[in-house]
Amino acid sequence: MRKLLLLVPALVLAGCGTKSYTYEAFYDVEGTGKAELTLVVPGGATRSETVDLPLENQALLANALGRITLTVKPRDGRATCKLRVEQEKEVVGSGAEAKCEYELTEDTVN
Repeated sequence: MRKLLLLVPALVLAGCGTKSYTYEAFYDVEGTGKAELTLVVPGGATRSETVDLPLENQALLANALGRITLTVKPRDGRATCKLRVEQEKEVVGSGAEAKCEYELTEDTVN
């Protein structure tokens, strides 16, 4: 009986596997005209580009824990960014420089 009790926890732990650190995220940017968009993603390269607004349903993959940062600087006026990571709550930022940030942690559901 004693051997059986020791074996059960080992079987439970063996079935758990390791957690994946790949996260899917989507972002939208509201506004008009051109804007400088900078995207910093954990496990990836920083990307900066000039884009035409609005942008809808843009996707990205993060391959590590850390902070996703989306910064939008419209040439004229204001912008609003929305960032959704997996099943987590949407993050919104707006202004002459709109910024959306989300911290990927061990607790982030993917």
